[in-house]
Amino acid sequence: MTTPPPIVHFIGAGPGASDLITERGGDLLRRADLVIYAGSLVNPDHLTRCPASCTLLDSAKMDLGEQVDAMSEAALNGKLVVRLHTGDPSMYGAIAEQIEGLAERGITPVIVPGVSSVFAAAAALNVELTYPGVSQSLILTRTPGRTPMPGGESVEAFARTGATLAFYLSMGNASDLMKQLRQAGLPDDTPAAIVYRASWPEERILRGTIATMGRQAEESGIGRQALILVGKALDAHGNRSKLYDRNFSHGYRNNLPGEQYAGTCAIYAFTDKGLARASELAAALDHADIFTTRTSGGNFGAAVIPSGEFDERLAANWRLYTAHIFIGAAAIAVRKIAPLLRDKTTDPAVVSCTESGSHLISLASGHLGGANRLCRRLARITGGQAVVSTATDERGIPSFDEAAAQRQARILNPDAIKELNAALLDGSSILLTAPATVAALWQDSPNIRTGPPSALQPDEYHVVWGSRLAAEECPSRTLLIDEASFVLGVGCKKDTPPSDLSAAFLDFLQRHGLSAAQIASVATCDLKAEEPAILDLVREHGLPLSVYGRDRLAGIDTPTPSSTVQEKIGIPSVAEAAAILASGGSVTIPKTKYEGITLSLAAIPHGPRAAALASGRITVVGLGSGSPAHITPEVSDALHRCDIVAGYTKYIDFIRGEIAGKPLIQNGMLGEVARCREALAAASEGKEVCMVCSGDPGILAMAGLLYELRENEPEFARIGIHVLPGITAASLAASSLGAPLQNGYHLISLSDLLVPTEEVRRNLSHTVHTALPAVLYNPAGRKRRHLMEEAVARFTEARGPATLCAIVRHAGRPQEEKWIGTLAEFPCDRVDMSSLIIIGGPRTKRRGDTLYEARGYQEKYLEKE
Repeated sequence: MTTPPPIVHFIGAGPGASDLITERGGDLLRRADLVIYAGSLVNPDHLTRCPASCTLLDSAKMDLGEQVDAMSEAALNGKLVVRLHTGDPSMYGAIAEQIEGLAERGITPVIVPGVSSVFAAAAALNVELTYPGVSQSLILTRTPGRTPMPGGESVEAFARTGATLAFYLSMGNASDLMKQLRQAGLPDDTPAAIVYRASWPEERILRGTIATMGRQAEESGIGRQALILVGKALDAHGNRSKLYDRNFSHGYRNNLPGEQYAGTCAIYAFTDKGLARASELAAALDHADIFTTRTSGGNFGAAVIPSGEFDERLAANWRLYTAHIFIGAAAIAVRKIAPLLRDKTTDPAVVSCTESGSHLISLASGHLGGANRLCRRLARITGGQAVVSTATDERGIPSFDEAAAQRQARILNPDAIKELNAALLDGSSILLTAPATVAALWQDSPNIRTGPPSALQPDEYHVVWGSRLAAEECPSRTLLIDEASFVLGVGCKKDTPPSDLSAAFLDFLQRHGLSAAQIASVATCDLKAEEPAILDLVREHGLPLSVYGRDRLAGIDTPTPSSTVQEKIGIPSVAEAAAILASGGSVTIPKTKYEGITLSLAAIPHGPRAAALASGRITVVGLGSGSPAHITPEVSDALHRCDIVAGYTKYIDFIRGEIAGKPLIQNGMLGEVARCREALAAASEGKEVCMVCSGDPGILAMAGLLYELRENEPEFARIGIHVLPGITAASLAASSLGAPLQNGYHLISLSDLLVPTEEVRRNLSHTVHTALPAVLYNPAGRKRRHLMEEAVARFTEARGPATLCAIVRHAGRPQEEKWIGTLAEFPCDRVDMSSLIIIGGPRTKRRGDTLYEARGYQEKYLEKE
């Protein structure tokens, strides 16, 4: 192990005030063994941080050799050495010569920066030294004294730049300095200031111009430890920087129409370099989460996903985020998203970004999903090149769907988009019926003319912007675009003054750059159905009002639920939940609170209103035994997110507390087909449905039936089915007994309700003669015991009456019961449908109430030791 080299720490103490030293510098002082400090230039309060054992030396009384000798001796003896300078060590600190002397003795310098007096002086003056439109440069310099200035660094040369000038170590030459500045051509009224001992208790400030400051300096009696500042920025006002101008766009605040994206983004990274890039993008986006397969992801605030589970997580995220950004090779993104793509009107945006950020590629949902705009915005953040391949963008022609997306309008018949954009590109004649502000987008397109619908010529294409036609009424070769594309969700206190709600509504629209014409309807809770303020609002703007019962609102997962609303009316959301229900879409603008009023906005999806939602999804989940301890976090999260819960009533009983308020699809035994069909129908209306099963959903449960119905019934063909595993009864029972399934096992259902009895018998026949234990599910009901008794007899005959076996009743539940014995002792009368039977094999052992199987380690390893 190598010994670390000796070190001397050069620390900037700042301009004076003891609390302007950095935390790193203060910490080093608290641990120092030797401190050499810059005499009276350093606030003595800094030295109170040092331990009592620390040696303190004043550098004002030492020459360079003495300082280097003292620091070297201490550092070479393993001491923590600090050289404490005023301000920042790099400004007139004479540290270069000290560093050279230490280097000759093998000592490494470590520099800790400090706050320079120029910035303390600016703070004392309350000025910005780089004022927009006046001065964007700052020159730090000094006048010549005993140390001459290098050639070219004259006062006159610096004055001609127009930059703000800061002069160190120049108070002795203040009068001459002002004369030189005037001779260099600076106007007499150029502002000047002197700040003496900035941030010290005795700080003094002189303000004037270069015509007056020489006399002011002489009269002040200030001889040293002062900074002179000169420049128009010291007295500038009126101009504003671009940085915070609402009309100025950059990667972190972008108002350019072609680069706006305000949705929720999931960013996926697969390397440490990719994680760093993902972190940069997430910081610039409004709502972004990072996902990675790297264990180092936690350092970047990312959710870490095992590699084998990535596809499953992506599928779960697909509808939860409006955009998905992949960091790495574009081919990775293409392969991963291919199974999830459905339709460009509903698919989220997908962008691929190289690890270096040099290229951003829009892969899917470029226009309606906003991938092209997101791609351009990300390119502005990384400084890379946006790669957008859609034909209209390539030719620089605004497409109709991109224009609608940018203006947050809704396309009523999206099937016509392709035909109308093709007509736009091939030069076919198109009549555009639209407001002048919209028509201006295509003023340079010779094949587009504007006019009312009555001006339409035979075989001419038509775009109607602002249409209220129903999609089914739409003529051929026509694209309908409706500006009324949002539902306003409203919640308010009882007897809210109508004027207050009206004012809040107008302010809400202005904040988000919308007009009242873009609101299609208003939605609220049934408790507010007769609220005068809401009724006045819809009457004033001619809007329909949708009212929902609390039971329906309670089942909607919203971005920002409220504990206050929950406490007052028993549901977590009114404005957001009502907007989601009425729109058939998702929240675009989360709730905004005013005094006693809450407003939210949800976008209506593209397409006919009757089919506004894309097909939903069924997540089939396993509850294990039903005990909360046996429900995985992934299943719990799915239950929380879903709109509707479906399942056998007895299984839903296990989780009623967790899903309180959610709509239910439930029935009893023999109702499986009806239950699954109803769940699929709900999903086809756009609902997120959770189908709950005991144990694992793929073992003698509903997963297979749902897939079968989807395969055989065309109306359900597009429903997504996602299966989340649960702890099956075999695992629960085995863990209660010990390890009886150590070497593998057969799992057989003895129920012949859904499969022929002879099939069950064939399964048993093949199983009894193997060496594997067997787990028998559904062993017996009140009227069905013959197969259980036959199974016990067959195993007894094949494996012998001394074969160990067990019965576990209510496995994993509080009322769990166990019996362990041999097949000769097997109590058939103790078995019911809540029981699981485990039949051992030749390796099964018993010790007290424990069953386990020998794994083979004894023979292979332990006997050799």
